Amino acid sequence: MSGGIVRVFRFVLSALLISVSGCAAAKPATDLTYQDVPPEQIANRIFLADSIAEVEHCAPPFADVRIVRPNFTSPQPPVDGGCGGQARIAAGQEYVDAVSRITALHDTVVHEWDVRLKSGPEAAETRALAAMLLHCLDRAGFIQRGPGDPSLESYGVGTADVALNNAAQRCSDDTGYGSGIAAQRVRTLKSVLGLHESQINEITRLRALLVSCARPGDGYERGRFGLPE
Repeated sequence: MSGGIVRVFRFVLSALLISVSGCAAAKPATDLTYQDVPPEQIANRIFLADSIAEVEHCAPPFADVRIVRPNFTSPQPPVDGGCGGQARIAAGQEYVDAVSRITALHDTVVHEWDVRLKSGPEAAETRALAAMLLHCLDRAGFIQRGPGDPSLESYGVGTADVALNNAAQRCSDDTGYGSGIAAQRVRTLKSVLGLHESQINEITRLRALLVSCARPGDGYERGRFGLPE
């Protein structure tokens, strides 16, 4: 009788050990999710823009890493979201230090991303995509206005010319310029993010601290992001 109990005990123990070893062998959970983050959520999920906005009662900052198709008919949101100033100071030094760390990583990533987009094959791809849009504008009756090589800037795209901007938006949609630029930006940004994996993991752990600093009420002074006034 006791031998049967021992055998049953050993069987159950073996099953438990197999289960535990299976969990240990599985890929451990990780904070790093940047490769799976939707492009429009990179600012929130990696740089915690939504949490900063909640604390400082401003629009989410880091709009420059919120990737969508180019929009020539609406003004782009400010990169800083109107955050900073007294609202940031009032949240306490620990919060200010955390946001400074996040901002520093954001600035580093954006600089490296910009360098990559403006050099080598990425710059050539951007020029090729822009050429399609400019040819479309030529066919629509718009011509280059400024000096230098043909570019969106020398054609005046993005200025106060509503007709030109509307035409540029149609050309962007029709030629695939918008989708091509967005795809390139997503690919290159995620490539740069991959160089900062450990820093991203550290930053994502700051969310609980940021959220704990949220408080109701306004009466804050909006300053330039990262430069409290």
